[in-house]
Amino acid sequence: MVGDRDRSMAGDAVGQHGARPLLTLGRVDRVRIQVGYRARPDGPAQQQFLLDLPVPGADNGDRQDPFDESRVLTALEPVLYVGADAPRHYSLHQHRWHTSWGPSPGALDIGLLVTTGSRATALSEAPLVGVLHAFRSLLEAAGRPEPTPTSRDAAILRAQQSAATAYALDPVTMSLSAEEHHPAANSWALGLRTTAGDEYDVVVGLVDGFAGSIRIRHVDRIEVFDAVGSE
Repeated sequence: MVGDRDRSMAGDAVGQHGARPLLTLGRVDRVRIQVGYRARPDGPAQQQFLLDLPVPGADNGDRQDPFDESRVLTALEPVLYVGADAPRHYSLHQHRWHTSWGPSPGALDIGLLVTTGSRATALSEAPLVGVLHAFRSLLEAAGRPEPTPTSRDAAILRAQQSAATAYALDPVTMSLSAEEHHPAANSWALGLRTTAGDEYDVVVGLVDGFAGSIRIRHVDRIEVFDAVGSE
């Protein structure tokens, strides 16, 4: 039987732990946003956009205010319209993690999948308008980084890593099939091909030459038949 003194000691211990939480969400040092467009709610994304959003103070360890995810979601609302007057249906997920040891950064991943109703719309230029508006707003709010030239090797690496992230691929299976450099825009248009025969068109530096903004289009043989209305 537990006596009053034992209960009092246990209560004091709980109070001490409560004064300094052992489990916290931690600070946010890295934010990656992924926006994808698909024809059906149960189908794959035909086109995806990625943004590595700078977090003020993350590089030098300055004190941060709590990161406001709701502001990010508000800025992303234009991506839902896809050239229409009404917003499309979507699926949203958020993943956040950090560790209690070492300098490992706290990361926040936000994924948004928008259902367009047709494959042609998902692959069209219509999604680009809303994404550019949303990504520019987010970069302006975060403090746009100084533009720096992106080398060919850095662009290829980013393209492979981004395609691997967006489509759950092994970067080792991807080879470079095409490349085009736009120095004035500080962007690269790259073609990647997997050993399975899938092809991906990737733009690195999509938003005003910022290398952390990526566009990936999945292009395969099915797209040829879509042009004559297979769906």
